Amino acid sequence: MISNEQRAHDIAIALMQANSKDVEPIEAYHRYVNYLLPILREIDKDFPHGIREHLN
Repeated sequence: MISNEQRAHDIAIALMQANSKDVEPIEAYHRYVNYLLPILREIDKDFPHGIREHLN
């Protein structure tokens, strides 16, 4: 099972790659956090016990 934190991190990184070209490191960190936290809140709300990759 992938944790909600890992899933949110992966989504935030994908958004950063798509939307943050030529950004200074500190600004990139701020953008990452601003992407990560709302995504994590939504995932935690929708999947409080995590997301299974493969259902058995």
